[in-house]
Amino acid sequence: MPIFNQNILCIENCDNILEDLCQEEVTLECILEFIKQIFQPKNMPKLLTILLLIYIIIISISIKISYNKRSIHIAINIDKKYFYPCIVFLTSLLDNQNPDTYYSIHVLTGKDITGENMKNFIYKKIRKLIKNKGKNYSNIKIKFYDLGEDFNCATHGKYISVADYYRIALPSLLPIVDKIIYIDTDVINFKDLSEMYSIELKDDIFFMGTLDDIGLLSELKHIKNLTKYMNAGILIMNLRSLRKYGIEEKIREYVFTHFLNHHDQTAINAVCHDHLGILSIKYATFTYDSFEELVAYNKKQNKKYRYSKGELKKAFYEPTLLHFVGWVKPWHKGYKNVNKKYWWYYAKKSGFYKEILKYYNFKEKYIDKLIKKIPKDGGLLRRNYKKVGLNI
Repeated sequence: MPIFNQNILCIENCDNILEDLCQEEVTLECILEFIKQIFQPKNMPKLLTILLLIYIIIISISIKISYNKRSIHIAINIDKKYFYPCIVFLTSLLDNQNPDTYYSIHVLTGKDITGENMKNFIYKKIRKLIKNKGKNYSNIKIKFYDLGEDFNCATHGKYISVADYYRIALPSLLPIVDKIIYIDTDVINFKDLSEMYSIELKDDIFFMGTLDDIGLLSELKHIKNLTKYMNAGILIMNLRSLRKYGIEEKIREYVFTHFLNHHDQTAINAVCHDHLGILSIKYATFTYDSFEELVAYNKKQNKKYRYSKGELKKAFYEPTLLHFVGWVKPWHKGYKNVNKKYWWYYAKKSGFYKEILKYYNFKEKYIDKLIKKIPKDGGLLRRNYKKVGLNI
């Protein structure tokens, strides 16, 4: 049974949940079950139940969302440190959205963003970005969720904040959404996410992510018979199964009773190790400088789960999402990875370019020179396909 977050399920936010009901392919049985879990039957008069059902129907008509226009649900989390990376990621997401794709973006915040003034400042800027950069503004909906002090007692440190744990709460935050793509904000998007979202998830697969080799040895104490280890920065989450089997509760319990080497990623891998699906690496590619580095990473994996050479080529030369893993990021002065030009390309397109330059203390001439290295004939996608025998 779903665990409902008290910060979200209050009367003033009920409209958001009802709007979601109208955008999903849900049955009357699902709606009734949803209502039962908010209101105990003994406290819910039959007349009020009927009125609430009528209210749901009225909303479904008023928002006029057609049966064929279903949402692609995307979740991100932000804190003060990652506000501008969030802006850049959203710019890349909107820039590559197909006109007929409907995105429902869920932004998770917490105690780090304190005070109504700061929240309003951040929320206003994100809404402004979406209004200005969205190719079809009516096809984008954004919601903000304040998790308050949730997860504040979990293991965190200088480089990984409490906000990284917020994805764990998604099953209860979104009680009628079956599937969602979770994306860290140190990521650049190159393609519309319809194809990625269309991947079917079996009932016993709770998360799909790309293989990772970080921390394998240190994770052995957490995960018995470690054969695969998943990076949690980009995930397709089976929210329906996570609720059905009470997995959010189990991950929360693990988080609060262990010291975690890689924080929420450790907990997800440990609790759900036998229920992880391997996502094609083309959907979530790490920022390797060369194709040879990507091949070397693949060889570190268990032979049973290694990616094919074709998958690696697609990932390196035509990625969907590019993940800037590691402690040093493209907005840091010491970052030397060749892919940083893509991050700054979207920073310049964001509408907040001057602010971003000032915040990270970069000179405009340096960034302009950096962006010029992006090949015009290949757009933002990588080049030299023939070098590795890939015909696209």
